[in-house]
Amino acid sequence: MTRYASVYPLVTARAVARPFTYAVPDEVERGAIVDVRFGNARRRGIVTEVGVTPPEGVTVAAVEGVAQSLSPALVDLALWVADYYGSTPARALALVAPATAKRRGERRVVDGALHVGETPPERLSDSQAHALARIEELLDANGGNVLLAGATGSGKTEVYIRACAAALARGRGAIVLVPEIALTPQTLGRFRQRFGDRVAVLHSALSDAERRDERERIASGEAPVVVGARSAVFAPVKDLRLIVVDEEHEPAYKQDETPRYHGRDVAVYRAKLAHAVCLLGSATPSLESFANVKGGKYRLNTLTKRVDDKKMPDIQIVDMRIEVMRTRGMVTLSRLLVDHMHQRFARKEQIILFINR
Repeated sequence: MTRYASVYPLVTARAVARPFTYAVPDEVERGAIVDVRFGNARRRGIVTEVGVTPPEGVTVAAVEGVAQSLSPALVDLALWVADYYGSTPARALALVAPATAKRRGERRVVDGALHVGETPPERLSDSQAHALARIEELLDANGGNVLLAGATGSGKTEVYIRACAAALARGRGAIVLVPEIALTPQTLGRFRQRFGDRVAVLHSALSDAERRDERERIASGEAPVVVGARSAVFAPVKDLRLIVVDEEHEPAYKQDETPRYHGRDVAVYRAKLAHAVCLLGSATPSLESFANVKGGKYRLNTLTKRVDDKKMPDIQIVDMRIEVMRTRGMVTLSRLLVDHMHQRFARKEQIILFINR
């Protein structure tokens, strides 16, 4: 008896808004990547449902080949992205589909060489150890979301690394997201220092062939830890148990092309689907994440001190409304800031001023 399936052809030039029906062989299941005839061209497509009823009065074409498959969980994730962010399913499914470029033969070592003789600290601080213990509790339970708030230098990355080690010790995989490609080599180096070739990297600066090679290493289980920018949230990690979102407040996690997804929020939803832990870290957590803490959706852990008790910077907040009242006009710099600048000039020191525009 002929089996039929719903297939979304991956056509970038057209917004394919509905699936098309094709006849499929017995071995095809949901998530299969197939070759189909679509219009006058042969295209890749993703099977989203098997066992459908074909439309009446229409001759249904058969798929022309079966390439590989995605996990049903990634199909569910892509369809959720399409629905939540108002995109077509085909465009969202393209996010999880592997590149089709041919392999080069020998795999190039992607950026992120082993580190600055870095060795892990002998012991964690009390707040680091407490945070890690709570993460491990969730790894052994049904997953959950943790907001890790801690100033720069407080040891958040060490908590990320040890959480990944805990996931690996349980035979599971992990994804580590960073907001910018420029941060990927630095983070990748630290993770490869601990986990070696079990770490893969995914970001938009890789060629199609390099991306394909890395995805194959991930899907096979050879590389159970993935480090990358926002698109790495769709990596085909086997037995996913942990997703880390570093600098979760960063706007760089927002995709500016359709589908306009937010990498942090997709990470939270993917962790929910996988019953995994989503670990969100930041020195300045977003208001959304704090609201989720207050609403009971996230657990909060705070790293109160810098590693080795290094001194925190002195911070003074100046109310510019008072400055305006004093000068009876618009003012750009506060009197306090100007006084401190003159003190630095007198000592022939340098100053950096950051402005938001």
